[in-house]
Amino acid sequence: MKPRSAVVLSLLLAACGSDDNLAPLSDATQLRCPTPGDLPFRLASHGFQSQNTAVVANRPRDKAEAADTLGVPGGASANTYLADDAMPVTAVSYAGVKARTEAASSLTAKPLAGEHVSLWSYDAATAAWSTLGRTETAADGSYDIPASAVPPNGQPVYAMLEADGSCAEHDVELLPAGAKVVITDIDGTLTASDNELLLELTDATYVPKPMAGADAMAKAWAAKGYPIIYLTARPHILQGETRGWLRDLGFPPGPLITASTLGVEPAGYKTVWGQRMLADFGWIAVAAYGNADTDIAAYAGAGIPKDVTFIVGSLAGSDGTVAIDNSDFTAHIASFVDAQPDNR
Repeated sequence: MKPRSAVVLSLLLAACGSDDNLAPLSDATQLRCPTPGDLPFRLASHGFQSQNTAVVANRPRDKAEAADTLGVPGGASANTYLADDAMPVTAVSYAGVKARTEAASSLTAKPLAGEHVSLWSYDAATAAWSTLGRTETAADGSYDIPASAVPPNGQPVYAMLEADGSCAEHDVELLPAGAKVVITDIDGTLTASDNELLLELTDATYVPKPMAGADAMAKAWAAKGYPIIYLTARPHILQGETRGWLRDLGFPPGPLITASTLGVEPAGYKTVWGQRMLADFGWIAVAAYGNADTDIAAYAGAGIPKDVTFIVGSLAGSDGTVAIDNSDFTAHIASFVDAQPDNR
């Protein structure tokens, strides 16, 4: 006759499923969101809440958001949900939204309430994954988890929707005052034109074309050790598509600063973030890239010198800025980026 403890254990395994019935753990040290496949760690739960089953069945497209955080170690910081009229804070937290939408929809989302979200990060020093917190989403699909730990710069924190193992990526970039960074717009600057986003919004399969040499320019800066900050007027709801496009086209990882809503006035919003980086954090912009008059105004309003403000497209060289000629960054890499000192 089995001991009582063995009987209890057998019943628990039968109820919960043994390891033999679980998907094998992968050896991945990073995840490809939103659908990473087999995971390198075990989530504490699985399966959607009953009220979300139909939502997910009818809306297969992931619309998760994951706010990034920028700031100074032990000092002022701001995540990308911070209101334009709010001051930076000192506490770091991981805030986001879990939602779904129809396959062909980019600008709508149905929240997933009451779902478990857990945070995971890979520690290269210990060669192990660890969890940084866990919570349930609110009625609007949002979550906000205070940081129990902040990984090193460039080491993502993955917000896992435990129901199906999907993920969204948080980036935390904490740099000391005096740190040198590169700031760049996306639409019409890294993409071939502003129309590329419009084509993607109306066709989920469309991949926006990049500006000539844009990925090589960003890679050249990253290879020298300069953090890349992506500052775009795209709204939070397009975070997932934007991160995926940057990743798939080979742009270096970096914080993605998005706007609260589509159609926000770009100059004011970008000026606020430029001032946060330069005035509040004390960072130095060694180059700022854009294509629009709103980019020119925002960079000037943040105090970025015109001789390191590079404008591509029809306004190239306007208002004392430096022109990126022929809508191609190739010559700029050779003449300017390659000449800069390493930043390590």
